[in-house]
Amino acid sequence: MKEKFLHFLWRFQLFQNFPLHSIDGKPIQILEKGLWNKIDAGPDFSMSKIRIGDEIWVGNVEIHVKSSDWNLHKHSDDPTYKNVILHVVFEHDKAIEFLQNQKIPTLELKSYVPKEVLRNYDQLLESGQNFIPCEKSIHLIQDTSAKFWLERLMIERLERKTEEIEKEFERSNKNWEELLFKKLAYAFGLKINADAFLSWADSFDFQLIKKNQSHPERIYALFFGQAGFLDFKSEESYIQNLQKEYGFLKTKYDLEPIDRSIFKFFRLRPVSFPTVRMMQLASLFVHYQNLFAFLMGTGDLKRLSAVFRDLSYPKFWQNHFTMEKESPVKSEKKISEELIERMIINVVLPIKYVYFKQRGKDLSDEIIEAFRNLPPEKNTTIQGFSDLGLKAENAFESQAYLELKKHFCNEKKCLNCALGLQLLKHV
Repeated sequence: MKEKFLHFLWRFQLFQNFPLHSIDGKPIQILEKGLWNKIDAGPDFSMSKIRIGDEIWVGNVEIHVKSSDWNLHKHSDDPTYKNVILHVVFEHDKAIEFLQNQKIPTLELKSYVPKEVLRNYDQLLESGQNFIPCEKSIHLIQDTSAKFWLERLMIERLERKTEEIEKEFERSNKNWEELLFKKLAYAFGLKINADAFLSWADSFDFQLIKKNQSHPERIYALFFGQAGFLDFKSEESYIQNLQKEYGFLKTKYDLEPIDRSIFKFFRLRPVSFPTVRMMQLASLFVHYQNLFAFLMGTGDLKRLSAVFRDLSYPKFWQNHFTMEKESPVKSEKKISEELIERMIINVVLPIKYVYFKQRGKDLSDEIIEAFRNLPPEKNTTIQGFSDLGLKAENAFESQAYLELKKHFCNEKKCLNCALGLQLLKHV
């Protein structure tokens, strides 16, 4: 039993609230439950209006799992608890001298809470290692409630990402192009190499890309050289040329490559090797010298996708997945549609929303519509919800489900979740 659950019971009055009696037999009637204090400091509810016996009291209500928690939390020594008019507990296990002296009654809820509500609580908050705490009862959720909650979750996710991007913007020298580069680098790294790509992107000044964009071979040399991928002997003219260009850049700009061992190749499909992803990222900045402006000025999803899809790559990569070893089979190294959609969802659209917001232009409707027109992401979380009958129809819904899983289900914040509240109140 957690105290937050008792807050939930009091907020929604999910107990037999008439007649109520204090532990010493005084009749209690809740006229107004009061205002819930969402922070941990101070009494749990203020401005409560309670009839105790023949008198009406207005003040604070403090809630605990056990009576003895009052002493455990040292409330008797805290002046903020002087205006408590009622002590509410689930179980009365000890008489509190301070409360007795102040004639503050204690209400024990244990016998007033319906068994069904306690059962629902046990199934949710005390559940084992399920995909989500409510998976055994999620079928009881009304579709309209789920849709409404997904709308809220997506807005919360967009707001949270806005805060993250604003902080990253400050760390990127307040340079939107640099921010875009680092976010794309992280995305190209995929889950297994995302942090490595970000460390790599931080290892050199972004302005080096801008200064050398008119020389494509220097961009490839800068990218591969800083990753440590050029540190070997080769007879390939393509590699030798890149090594020469990187040597020039390294000397001119006093560059220090990162340790290539931070990049992981094991258990990756060759097309997802960090060498291939880095080549694709380099090609993006080779082909678009004003990539940020182009992406921000493009509202059409097909044109956005084409930016990543219609790239051409150095001939060397037709039969290579790494720098050192030739592949016996030629293959295109096109960016997959799934990765393109992921970059639009997680990089382009959030940055675009914040960029224009800072300029006083609200694009929330346009951005949300774009999410609705993109297919849902494919990952274990989205599949898990689908297996429970909660299928994401588009990227708007899949993003909402990701928010739900990470920030509510994983942390068992069922008492803060609209679906959890509905299930807890289901009798």
